[in-house]
Amino acid sequence: MVVDMYKLQNITNMHVGSGGVNYDIIENQVQKDVVTNLPIIYASSLKGALREHFENKHRGDNFIEFIFGSSPGDEKNNEEENEHKKEKKDEKKQTIPGSLVFFEAFMLTRPVRSNVKPYFNVTSPFIIEKLINYLEEFAILESLQEELKTFYNEIRDVEAVIFENIDDVYLEDYKAEYKQISKIPSIFPENLAILSYENFKNLSLPVVARNRLENGESKNLWYEEIVPKYSNFIFFIGRDNDEYIDKDDKPKIEQFFRSFESEKLYQIGANKTIGFGICKIEKVEG
Repeated sequence: MVVDMYKLQNITNMHVGSGGVNYDIIENQVQKDVVTNLPIIYASSLKGALREHFENKHRGDNFIEFIFGSSPGDEKNNEEENEHKKEKKDEKKQTIPGSLVFFEAFMLTRPVRSNVKPYFNVTSPFIIEKLINYLEEFAILESLQEELKTFYNEIRDVEAVIFENIDDVYLEDYKAEYKQISKIPSIFPENLAILSYENFKNLSLPVVARNRLENGESKNLWYEEIVPKYSNFIFFIGRDNDEYIDKDDKPKIEQFFRSFESEKLYQIGANKTIGFGICKIEKVEG
């Protein structure tokens, strides 16, 4: 399998909901990793958002079905059709798997307020180690691997550090020390800071109150968790090696991946009509 890495930055606040029943004060929470409890975007949600984006550009052809597979409703529709037309089982449309493998998007950095500037982009040694492991497993981006390994060894045991020589810096409640290092890997944004895993996972996400107005009266007040704008995520897309792809199918796959060069903005998650979830996606080159 050939795997490419992509960086996703939400340039507006984002809410990709976890769904299900929730009895907490915050009714609508974002998707989180079941082990680390850090924000993620499930592979199914990411794939669905990309599918919707491309459906608006490829109506009436089989590009969407080839790349993403049958739509979620196809299988149910096929079952209903089969109930009414049992004598035509052979004509039943089969669900088709997509040609690509979409992996979940995990958080690389998130903005954290500071007393010396609006925010720092904060990550954690745990996240860097996770990224290194992915790159090693997929055997990609060797130069980035080396940058990350060197960086990780320099910051693996820190509690809270920044890389600018500024005194008395606080990242929310955590006092950060200045640390001089050899090089910050190119994958990270400016104003980078590091928090230990314990400190990083204890950072709270913003919560907004939402309601429905009826004749000027507030109805159905609820609270919604969001991923703050300017957070960065990493995800991977896999495909078969070229020798296993039919020559007639290669142009469709190439067209899909080329689109990330020309189209930078995508919408992911809920609340599209109020500007949530506008994201930039770019391939990470090595």
